Amino acid sequence: MWDAKNIAKLIALVAKGLSYSQIGKQLGMTKNAAIGKARRLRLSKSQALPVISVRRPTPRPKAGLKPKPEPEPEEHIGLLSMMNLRDGDCRYPIGEYKEMMFCGKPKDGNRVYCEKHALKCYQPIKSSGQRLSTQSQRR
Repeated sequence: MWDAKNIAKLIALVAKGLSYSQIGKQLGMTKNAAIGKARRLRLSKSQALPVISVRRPTPRPKAGLKPKPEPEPEEHIGLLSMMNLRDGDCRYPIGEYKEMMFCGKPKDGNRVYCEKHALKCYQPIKSSGQRLSTQSQRR
């Protein structure tokens, strides 16, 4: 199958920059046979072809979607430590682990957080019709 004549043709066709599908057809064999022999002979099409740099496109915002606004800096006045929290205080954590403080404003009803932090943490309850339609779309 791979005699000196076919190997010489393979080398010439790879140097021309033809695809391995085209090389295989011209030699009367499969693309994978041509690729395998070229690898064993350590032929490389990339050496004969110029290097083209590809620039990735910058992502564009999807139509109809607004970019998320930057969060406004929160005022952290009257923060409380874990030891100073009382039953009616907001337990929204602020800061890093070892230096963590808590909001301390009055809680919103039976929730753990004040009204501001409850809006930030909890998703609004949807009507049962909306909930069913979103579940059926997932399936």
